[in-house]
Amino acid sequence: MSSPTVINLHAAPTGYDVLKEEAARYALLRRIAPAMRHHMAGSMQPISMIAAILERRLQAPEPDLAVLRDSGKSISTLARSAASAAMNLITWVAPRENGVMPLAAGIDECLGMLSTDLAFRGFNVTNKVGEPELNVCVFSLRTVFTASLIALTDAALAPASIVISSEPAGEQTRVCIKVTSEDGAAPPEQAGSFRQLSWEDVQALAAAEQVSVRHSADQAEMLFNEVLQAATA
Repeated sequence: MSSPTVINLHAAPTGYDVLKEEAARYALLRRIAPAMRHHMAGSMQPISMIAAILERRLQAPEPDLAVLRDSGKSISTLARSAASAAMNLITWVAPRENGVMPLAAGIDECLGMLSTDLAFRGFNVTNKVGEPELNVCVFSLRTVFTASLIALTDAALAPASIVISSEPAGEQTRVCIKVTSEDGAAPPEQAGSFRQLSWEDVQALAAAEQVSVRHSADQAEMLFNEVLQAATA
């Protein structure tokens, strides 16, 4: 097996338009902002529920201190979990330096971010990405893979099935997204007033992240480098 590529995640690639890249990143963030808000609210909801229960228990004539202590511990645990979830969501906007993640876990994360929106618009996702486990740049997945998935579904008819798979491709790994529309499919409802992502947006992000992308009307293929470690400068 070939050695994984050692890359500088902050090196500026040549041959791409910075303004197009920035516009594409902004368009992508606007599209996933509702999902980020939903995930953040979801992590906070259990805290408010436990706090409401605790408030009622405090109003008892003789509050049970042991139960109150347990409720306090639960709130503390949930608060730490919510803070961790919020910090991870922030990395979608401001990524950690040299962020690396297993490919399968990264795709799971991206699908988790978009799952509600895709289901609402009539798309059923099957994720067949699994072993072998390899590490890739987190931001490359979050931008190029997510943008490709959105661009495909923006142009597809729904209801439809989405199958995501991967396979070795020399020193890289090919990730494929295939959309198959069902009988009676129609253009899906677009959420909000945000514009659709175009393949020009995807290619601008792919050039910045050094990912090769090919696409057709119902399929997209991306070639990701395996990252052993990231150079600091």
